[in-house]
Amino acid sequence: MSIYYIRHGETAYNLAYLIQGSIDAPLNEKGIAQARATREKLRDVHLDMIFSSPLLRARKTAEIINEAHHLPIHFVDALKEERYGDFEGKSRQGEAYLKQRGSFAHRYPNGESYLDVAARVFPFLDYLKKEHRDKDILLVAHGGISRIVNAYFVDDMENEEFVSYLLDNCEVKRYEFK
Repeated sequence: MSIYYIRHGETAYNLAYLIQGSIDAPLNEKGIAQARATREKLRDVHLDMIFSSPLLRARKTAEIINEAHHLPIHFVDALKEERYGDFEGKSRQGEAYLKQRGSFAHRYPNGESYLDVAARVFPFLDYLKKEHRDKDILLVAHGGISRIVNAYFVDDMENEEFVSYLLDNCEVKRYEFK
């Protein structure tokens, strides 16, 4: 069983280096082109199932990639991006935001903590491992969720490595259950 994880294509928020979180932003033209290129890259990769965040940017990326596979797409809330609360729509370079990023258990004001997100993503991955162990699965979600998924599969990740981990838009990462 393989898990293929893809971060959604680019949005205007990515381009402006702004925090999206739960903001339901659409793909921009480059993001659509990235999703199309990823569709071609995965055209000959065997997939049994596709799961996606229901947020528009991930949903559209999954739909474009799925044009080569014609599978049902399962939209699951567990894959929604972390809620960054009061920081959403603000610069990723803000001092308060950067300070908050290293606090795994501390919730963003009116948002979630990394631990909150792991508490919804890890059980979903456990479910896939238990119920779909023999399937090749595509997950389409977000940059913040990519950190959590990577931490699930990588046992020896240091704190700084976790915080700095980020897939590029439409980058594909493959994982195997142990």
